[in-house]
This record gives sequence, C-alpha cells and structure tokens, in this order.
Amino acid sequence: MLDLATCDVVFLSFDEPNADTHYTRVLDYVPHAKRVDGVKGFDAAHRKAGEICDSGHVVTIDADNLLVDEEFFSGRFEFSPRDRGVVFSFSARNVLNALEYGNGGVKIWPRETLITLRSHENARRPEAAVDFCWTVPYYQVNRVLSEVHMTATPFQAFRGGFREGVKFNLANGTLAYETFPELPKGEALLQHIGGANYERLRIWCSVGMDRPNGDWAIFGARLGCAMTALEGFDHTRIADYGWIQNFWDQDVLAEWQDESRRRERTTELGKRLNAELALGIADLDADASRFFKSTYRVRRAFGLTETV
Repeated sequence: MLDLATCDVVFLSFDEPNADTHYTRVLDYVPHAKRVDGVKGFDAAHRKAGEICDSGHVVTIDADNLLVDEEFFSGRFEFSPRDRGVVFSFSARNVLNALEYGNGGVKIWPRETLITLRSHENARRPEAAVDFCWTVPYYQVNRVLSEVHMTATPFQAFRGGFREGVKFNLANGTLAYETFPELPKGEALLQHIGGANYERLRIWCSVGMDRPNGDWAIFGARLGCAMTALEGFDHTRIADYGWIQNFWDQDVLAEWQDESRRRERTTELGKRLNAELALGIADLDADASRFFKSTYRVRRAFGLTETV
C-alpha cells in the first residue's frame, strides 16, 4: 500500500506555454511538489526528476496536464508486491479529441527506474528511442487524473499531433511495415498496433477543429503518419527537441503557414492515408468534432504492458 502523501511529486516542463498555470494547480493540490524545467531531452528530464527526489516512488506530471482529481494525492495506491518495479500510468483526457489513455498522464515511478532510465535521446535499445513504455514494466490505470491541453499555440498543437501520428505506427518500438512486410500496409498497421490504437490514430487525424489550433494538431497527426508509413521517415527523430523545432521553423511554417493552403494539404493527406492505409479518417468541422466528443465512448486498455 503506497501512501501517496509520502511520495515526491515532480512537475516536468520544457517550453509549454501553459506550464506556469498548470504548475500553480499542482501546488494547490500538492504544496511540496518540485519542478524540473527546461532540461533538454525526455530521458534527461526524467532522470533529473529522480535525482532531486528521496522517496522510493515518485509521481511525475507533464506540463501540458491540468490536474482535475484533487483527492488522488491524499489517498493510497494498492499494488501487488511483485509490481514494485512497475511504472503506473494514469489516463489523461485530451480536450482536443476526447481520447483517454496514458499519453502525457500522471505516472508513479519507482525512483530507481527514473534514475537509471535510458530512453529517447539516450536509448541503448532501438525500441526505447521513442517511448519508455516498451522497455520498462508499465501498467495502464484507467482513472483520469488530468486533462491534456496541448493546443495553446500552433507549434504546441502541431508537435503534439505529429508525435502521435508517428508513434501510432509503432508497437513494442517497431514499425508495422517492418514487422509484417508481406501484408498490405493498412493490414500490417492494424495487425501490429491493435484495434484500440488504430482507433486512436484515426481520431487524432480527424477530431479537434472546435479547439484553438486544432487544425494544426490534425495536420500534424496526418503528416506524421504519412511520413512514417509512406515515406520512410526516421521515427526516432521525434525524441529530438532540436529536430522538431527546426522542422517546424524551416519546413512546416515556410510551406504551410497560410491557412487555406494548409487546409488543402490536410485534406490531401487524409485522402492519401485513406487510399494507402485504409484508415477511414474524416474531415470533421467544428460542430462535427463537438458532436463526436459528446458521444464517443472511450476504449480502455488494461493491465501490464510486456517488455521485450
């Protein structure tokens, strides 16, 4: 039984425009919370979080998350003794598209796991280059503790959508098209990532026009998916803060800043993804996006993610 009031809590921020507001909410709930700010690299930031803490388990909160469950930090969390080394990831609800899963959500880490991480920019195994969940024991807990707000600026929205568009071509750190080269790409993708993640990818590529900068997130998701699935993009680049900033500055803004041209390109990408991956994504306007989110029933993921 883990008494959450005894755990160190660390807020992780880099350049998120809503970070200060969200950190204030964290301090309202957990006055003793610490902050790691401006550390470049996913791996480096998480290891820094472990280094500044003393408790055996550490709670991390990403800066684009707004806490909504104030009771959590005064409660207790029960788990089996055999799961002492497991990372517990709680669901977050993304206000862009109503998806609820572990992306960006609150996590409970064994401190030892944090300080020995070797993922993302410091990965020693290829499957760890994009996410830690494929190389450390990772358990999805379907309790929503926070909301993800990742569309405060065009860049934040594009970056979030692009990363998810890339990541949903992967399972266990490997690409669908390398794992099932004999299958048509659409079949390979569904076989590789499973129905729940396939659905999430379709939603990222379709829903959110009712949110500020939501069009940038949808454009990013479609572009990331197309580049990865159809153009041989090196998916490990999304772990590099410098690369994605340069890509935004030098390629995306230069080519697609004009809204009408960007909307045309978004539609073209949708048609290509539907034709070559059979994704069945849709061009939903603001009203359709709001309606979808009001009726969507979230798919749940349960249990321990096996590592390889």
